[in-house]
Amino acid sequence: MTYRVEDLIMRDLKFKNIAFALLFLSGSFYANSQIRVSEVLQESTIVETESNKLYFVDFWATWCGPCVYAKKLLTVLQKQYPKDFHVISLSEENPTKVERFINKNTTLLTIAIDDYGSTFKKYGVRSLPQGILFNAKGEKLWQGHPSDLKPQLLNQFLRENRTRKPLSKFLKVINRKEFSKKDYVPKKNIEVILSKISSEDFNVSYSNGYLKLNGKVKDILSYLSKVNRNQIQVSSELNKHYDVYIKKTEIENEDMDLQVLNELKLQVTEGITNGDVITLKINNPSFWNSTQINWGDVESKYLVSDSDIQADNVSIKDMAYQLSKALDLPVIVSSSNDKHLYSIHDWQIHYKYFEFMQSNLEEYGIKVKKEATDYPQYIITKKAP
Repeated sequence: MTYRVEDLIMRDLKFKNIAFALLFLSGSFYANSQIRVSEVLQESTIVETESNKLYFVDFWATWCGPCVYAKKLLTVLQKQYPKDFHVISLSEENPTKVERFINKNTTLLTIAIDDYGSTFKKYGVRSLPQGILFNAKGEKLWQGHPSDLKPQLLNQFLRENRTRKPLSKFLKVINRKEFSKKDYVPKKNIEVILSKISSEDFNVSYSNGYLKLNGKVKDILSYLSKVNRNQIQVSSELNKHYDVYIKKTEIENEDMDLQVLNELKLQVTEGITNGDVITLKINNPSFWNSTQINWGDVESKYLVSDSDIQADNVSIKDMAYQLSKALDLPVIVSSSNDKHLYSIHDWQIHYKYFEFMQSNLEEYGIKVKKEATDYPQYIITKKAP
């Protein structure tokens, strides 16, 4: 078979174009694999090498008490691996707020600010604390609660990943002036604003003396009522995405869910349905007091891992809500005395294995059972004009 010179030239050009395209795609892949931040507030004083094999992004917030606790565990881990492993604590809050926080609560870890939450959104981070382990190429190796990142796991990934990359190449700094915009300050004790975005995410944050709930009606009411979201029935037409601001001094009001409903111009009717639930029955409780755990003056009171829930100064009603989220089942609490439902205590409860959870809760004087039974359902409708 013979080829003309023109054919050979064209074929050579095609191969070069294909090679260039592959190189471009490869370059784009590695560019996209970088972690986007808007600012690095401080670099670690523990890390001893510029280039590392593994990077752990610790998603956190200043209002999240369990995040601060998790950060202490990560500091210990960082000290164990100062040459091959680098922890980056990433917050999507205003940098001024984060800077004020770390000035009062010194940390030796690298602290960075997310680029308008783009990295949080990219990796689907909806609850805190949470972390993702990457290799130097930006490939995700592991995701979970920071306290579950054990040395044995790190050793395995260190053996399997040899490539190194400096922090300056692992992070992609995107500077945006608008990132420093001031947080919105509500004018009333309760404000409800229809969000411009539609998302399945539900976020809880604190700012300027207000609790901010960002999410759909179903999740907002679930949080305020302390019931499983599946107990709330609302049409897709009414289940819109809102920003709800509640003044901190008003948060503990028992009828706050009804007040927010009123602001939304909605009403609730209670019904009964049947299905699998966890029932908690309290007779003669032997609860912990409120001095067993102390995370200081922080808004978030929970530390939830993939097997345990710890809580600082919360009621059994609040704890049952966290348990229902972890188990994805309604949790119904009954007590011989209503004061047991609202008194404040510290908790450490295992939930992954039922028998272990059963034994654990019995130590607090709580009998737990999983059964099919009737339980409350809440139907949300539009309020009549």
